[in-house]
Amino acid sequence: MSSSSSPHNRQDIKYREICISNINRHTEPNRLLAYFEQYGRIVHYNYTSPTGGYVFITYEKSQMVDNCISNGPHYLDERHLYVKRALPIDDDHPRERFETTRDLMVVIDSDDEIFKQADFLQQLREYFSSYGRIYACKYQHEANFDYILVEFADKDPVDRIILDKPHHYNDHELAVMKYIQSNIELMNRKYVRKKQQSSTAKDAIDDDNYQSINSSSNTSSRSTSKAKEPINEVDLQNEVFRLQSVLKSLNDEFDLKQKQLEDTCCQQLKQLSENATKKIRLQQDLEQECARLLAEYETLKQENDLLNEQYLTVELENFEITSYYEQSLNEEKAKTARLEAEYAEKLQQSNVNQSPPSTLTEKSFSTPESN
Repeated sequence: MSSSSSPHNRQDIKYREICISNINRHTEPNRLLAYFEQYGRIVHYNYTSPTGGYVFITYEKSQMVDNCISNGPHYLDERHLYVKRALPIDDDHPRERFETTRDLMVVIDSDDEIFKQADFLQQLREYFSSYGRIYACKYQHEANFDYILVEFADKDPVDRIILDKPHHYNDHELAVMKYIQSNIELMNRKYVRKKQQSSTAKDAIDDDNYQSINSSSNTSSRSTSKAKEPINEVDLQNEVFRLQSVLKSLNDEFDLKQKQLEDTCCQQLKQLSENATKKIRLQQDLEQECARLLAEYETLKQENDLLNEQYLTVELENFEITSYYEQSLNEEKAKTARLEAEYAEKLQQSNVNQSPPSTLTEKSFSTPESN
């Protein structure tokens, strides 16, 4: 398999442009451009609406687009931005430029021998796997045509394949398009017209052949032909289109709900992030307070140890003073007891040596007379 895309034209403007939607209407253009300038130099931009809509940004190099896409999802001003590669305007598939999908559709002609080769599906899978991871590559059937459905793991590979069109298999150009409702309806209408043209041509040939048959047989064949004519087929086609419209409505409703869920999830994630930030800050404050209390505890512990040492020193000094006082007191008591004993002994001796009181009185009275 091969593609007409060449590495030399990767710097073409179609490879350097991105499309952005779901922008907050309060987001300023300068703020939006400043956000996307982190992925590369912007050479041009275009707002489809000053209060939202789509924004197209052209980078200087295609590698900058790859860098921007690979760093998704993108969030700005509390909104999930839908960022994809900008596709050129295609008159045959106008909705491909705005709708995204993970699925690619390769429309095939069941009568073409190329698509009946045994290894065709495997080679197709190997070729498209160069754009990204593939979940499935299988034959599918619509109401009026056959195709191969290639299911990718991401949406970006599908956009890159559309950008690289045309794609060829053994010099046979493949009808590659996005698997979206508008393309399915387009292919159904296209192949219905082919079938009608083929049926009209076949009826004309049959009418020429039946001219040689008698009128009764001709009437019978015409009634049989009318029973097989496109009346029932048109009714079936209308029913198919109705069901496709219902399916499209369901898909649109699903996409809307998906976007709403994504926005809700984004808000919840933001709230969780804020709560986590608050929790981290609270934890940091508690850790700082704990560290402060530990430091204060260590300081008080050191002061307490110092006071204990001082207390023990004072107690030791008090014990020494008390011991010295008790020793001095005991010595004084002993000295006092000894002096009292000496005093009592001297007093006793003094009493023994003294005369009777009468004798002493007579002496005292006789002494002046003698003089």
